[in-house]
Parts: sequence; C-alpha cells; structure tokens
Amino acid sequence: MKRLLALLALALGLALAQAPAYPENTLGLGYSPEKGPYLQGSALLPFNPLGLDTGVDLQILLAQSPEAYALLKANLFPGLVVEGLFASAGLGLDLRYPFGAHVGPVASLELPGGALSGTLGLGYQTGSGLHLAWGAGFRLYLEPLALEVSASDRYPFLLSLLYLW
Repeated sequence: MKRLLALLALALGLALAQAPAYPENTLGLGYSPEKGPYLQGSALLPFNPLGLDTGVDLQILLAQSPEAYALLKANLFPGLVVEGLFASAGLGLDLRYPFGAHVGPVASLELPGGALSGTLGLGYQTGSGLHLAWGAGFRLYLEPLALEVSASDRYPFLLSLLYLW
C-alpha cells in the first residue's frame, strides 16, 4: 500500500508545465536570458485511450550543454467551467535529459485571447534526488501565432514565439 501511495504521489507531482493542459500542434523558438535559445513544439498524439485527448510538449536547449524536456499529457477534464471561463485539468509525465522524471497535474484556464497554465510535479532529478517540478505561464494567441511567457524550475524566465496549426 505504501508503494502504491508513493507511486501515486510521484505520478501526481511529476509534471506541471507552462503549456496548456489541452494538446495543441505548435512549433517555435524560445529564449531564456539565463540559458539561451530553445527549440520547442507540441503535438497531438494519435492514440487516445478511453477517449482522452493526449499530447506531447517538447523543448530542446540549443546550447553547448544539452538539455531536453518532454511532457506527455492526458487531458482528463476538458470541459470544466470556472466563473464562465473554460478550464482543463489533466495529468502529465515530465521526462528530462539529464535524467529526470516527474508526474503531476496540469491545469489551464482559458482567458479571452489566451490561456493561463500551471503544473506541479514530484519525481527524481539527477543531482537533486527527490525533486519538485513546477511551471507557470501565459500564452497569448495571435492566430496562427502564439506568444508565451513562462517560468519553471528549469528556467526563471522564457519568452517564446510559436506557430500553431
């Protein structure tokens, strides 16, 4: 029972990322003053177990010390309404290089013209051991482009320009 609870806690805390809880198809570039440029994108996954929307968000640091990040997510509650605004909540699995793995909730609140998102995750990170992953961000949609401002445990500030299709 303790192992099951530990696995559930690991799953619930693994991935809180700044990308929305709902999957999108995007491709773009981001820049963090502390780390440098990022190539990033996301895609809907072709399988949807139990009718859930699934997707993956990817980020690769384009610098001498490589870093990669993937967030696999399932949108568990796509039709929530909060004060007349649409919201989504799901579960994500955050995989990183250098090795890290986190599990946790992903949530989004759609605002007029944008989306406010947050994640929180618990897992393991090389060099840190037990690690709390977090992320928060705002995405402004300027169809077919999106401007994203975010922060996470991986970088304190990231500005991204994304193309959506």
